[in-house]
Amino acid sequence: MNDSSTRLPLAGIRVADFGWMIAGPLATRPLANFGAEVIRIESSARIDEIRALGPRPEGNTSPNVAGVFNDCNTSKLSMTVNLGTPEGIELAKEVVSVSDVVTNNFRGDRMGRWGLAYEDLVKLKPDIIMLGMAMMGTTGVHQHYGGNGINIIAGAGISGITGSPDRPPVGTGSLYPDFSGNPNHATLAVLAALRHRNRTGKGQFIDLAQYESTISLLGSSVLQYTTLGSVPVRPGNRSRWAAPHGVYRCAGDDRWCAIAVETETEWDGLRRAMGDPAWAMEDRFQSVAGRKKHEDDLDELIEEWTSGRRDHEVMRCLQNQGVPAGMVQNSKDLVENDPGFRKRHIRVLEHPEIGEMTIHGETISISGVEPIVELAPHMGEHTEYVLKDLLGMPETDVDQLYVDGVLN
Repeated sequence: MNDSSTRLPLAGIRVADFGWMIAGPLATRPLANFGAEVIRIESSARIDEIRALGPRPEGNTSPNVAGVFNDCNTSKLSMTVNLGTPEGIELAKEVVSVSDVVTNNFRGDRMGRWGLAYEDLVKLKPDIIMLGMAMMGTTGVHQHYGGNGINIIAGAGISGITGSPDRPPVGTGSLYPDFSGNPNHATLAVLAALRHRNRTGKGQFIDLAQYESTISLLGSSVLQYTTLGSVPVRPGNRSRWAAPHGVYRCAGDDRWCAIAVETETEWDGLRRAMGDPAWAMEDRFQSVAGRKKHEDDLDELIEEWTSGRRDHEVMRCLQNQGVPAGMVQNSKDLVENDPGFRKRHIRVLEHPEIGEMTIHGETISISGVEPIVELAPHMGEHTEYVLKDLLGMPETDVDQLYVDGVLN
């Protein structure tokens, strides 16, 4: 904990965070970085899988050194309690009773089976705000469904429009919903509920189905069907309104540059950048309709030009002519070749078990406010702080809870 957190916008807000894996923890990450006291409620009886999966120092099996876990849980606290015991459930309820917000991203019925559903918690604290991020929501016939990112993008229709039309769906990477819309939508909803509570004194239950949240990222696909009756096909890298529009091979191993031309002004800029080749003056390329009709030929001709140049050279040359273009960067490019990104966004924190831990910084920038970005908590690191300082429990009672297996 950092004393500077008391000067941040969310200072004084406490969150009982039952979230695990990625989407739930990422929803509370900005809250913690901007001053809220976010208490992860965990159990070593069923460890958060993200403490065990993903990048970590080779051979190190500690639950405290997993890279993704540390990245998703900056500035938070951790207490461990066995929710498989009645005493553990009661402890969780006591934490809720001194909190403003409760969050989880379990299946829709999980919190209710613990006696921790919204209708249970509102009896403990009438103005409590609860966020549920079940994949299919907390009501309806599919509330028992579970899954992860790849299931969500498939069910939400994103896989169906990602890839080439002559090949199977490729999706966007299995964790796309976890890192994109879902946690951001959830954070916004919590902030809106806090504002509502501050104005009215009333709490709220936020039922954010990750499936529906991901559908909202489809763009115009649903509208295309509801208004035109047609199902969008997988477009690959192409656009209905632009040509050229794709990713073009550049010099080097697996190096590419994305180019998008929508207007005649941008087409003129592309021609100039390429040195006004004779083929670019052919009648078939003098309109968007013509370029779309002959797009295969156009892509081959442009790639003849890009393939002899480095990706960053192509990008800069085109940008200087007003043409939207961007080199396809990998992680190494981001970290080593983009000093602005590294300075603003990469944080290297001291870690007592491995020396250093590299994580993302806080992506939200607020004028005059410097968020805290502290190391994620070790498992159970703050259990005694929660029990003794927040709940006022005598040390002898805490010791007995360890003996009884309630704290783990």
